[in-house]
Amino acid sequence: MEEKRRYTARELAVLSLCRLERQGKYGSLEADAAIKKFGLKGAEKALYTKLFYGVLERRITLDHTVSFYSDKPLADMTYEMKNILRISVYQLLYLDRVPDYSVVNEAAELAKKYERTSAAGFVNAVLRRVAAEGMPEIKRKNNAPYLSVKYSVSEQICDILINELGFEEAEKMLSSLFKNRYITLRVNTLKTTVSELKKLLEENGITSEPITQSDFGLKLTCFADTEKLFEITGDLAYVEDGASQAAVALLDAEPKMTVADVCAAPGGKTISAAIQMKNNGEIYAFDIHKNKLKLIDNTASKLGINIIKTAEHDGREPLPELTGKCDRVICDVPCSGLGVLGQKPDMRYKEITDTKRLISTQRAILESASTYLKKDGIMVYSTCTVISDENGKNVSDFIKNNADFELLFEKTFYPHTDGVEGFYTAKIRRK
Repeated sequence: MEEKRRYTARELAVLSLCRLERQGKYGSLEADAAIKKFGLKGAEKALYTKLFYGVLERRITLDHTVSFYSDKPLADMTYEMKNILRISVYQLLYLDRVPDYSVVNEAAELAKKYERTSAAGFVNAVLRRVAAEGMPEIKRKNNAPYLSVKYSVSEQICDILINELGFEEAEKMLSSLFKNRYITLRVNTLKTTVSELKKLLEENGITSEPITQSDFGLKLTCFADTEKLFEITGDLAYVEDGASQAAVALLDAEPKMTVADVCAAPGGKTISAAIQMKNNGEIYAFDIHKNKLKLIDNTASKLGINIIKTAEHDGREPLPELTGKCDRVICDVPCSGLGVLGQKPDMRYKEITDTKRLISTQRAILESASTYLKKDGIMVYSTCTVISDENGKNVSDFIKNNADFELLFEKTFYPHTDGVEGFYTAKIRRK
């Protein structure tokens, strides 16, 4: 326990960010591990989380600021120095609870600890200029480099979004990534109703409202500590974005049906379908990653659902034993993930490569999944991206090549217009 007390939340955030760069871990995994290892709670946990994810979200913008005020290139700095400066600049520019002089002094002390005594002077000089002069001007240009620095997303992703949406809409979408994102719950209507859970949350000081994307969702209208929230909700709900709920709403699953979810992990749509079916029927939940199937089993067990059968399987390969046997099919394919940049800050810097192979995989899974449908059966195809080649183009080509299927509905959700994560969903019927 003594070792755990040596670190402040600020210092732990620096160390976590350094580990990310050295080891290439996912941000959420690193944060969860650090919070658990060092027993962070209350204000310390909140500060660590704010600083860690704040720097992840705004890294390119923060580096632009550091480079502007520093006579030493970022490339010549250690991981520790870069992240001490990033966290401090983030506090100076975006937070206001800690006085500027305190931010500067704490950074100087960390520099002494992880660099050398003389490094404190360098840190002090850079941060005092940031505190005095603020964010350096980012000259507006209608191009990807401007959007990249302004909204802290890689130039490659900015280029992709400009080509897809046009510059103005791309900027609106990127701007929306920084809006407050309150948790959205999928209510377990096997055990409660939307109105009853809303009332329960209010009794515990948490406000919420029904979502427009489905009849079984609640969106919080305030920030809530997740530990407290999950203690309250227990087996009455789980976290699922509104756009994802909209996809399952299209499924219209009913009791006694047979359903297949071909890319099921982590299982939100599988579980939601089981609830739609009133835990009466049969659901096959497949995923290529065997270790992720436990997530589905654990959530189902917690919520009192026992109709889901999980199994490891590659969705590109059809299973003969399911041919023509399913009333409903969920086809949520792997994608570029460009709709969830706000939810997953690591994605902002992801290199998008081999898109032809990705689209080929999506089409193979769609073709394979379609073989499971009975006549008049419904399949929902979905992704968490806004790129048309992965969405409407895949579906329209599938319909052209399969005369016994028809498109009943499709929609692309955008963060800046729909208030949810970027998402695409299509409802397809076998004639």
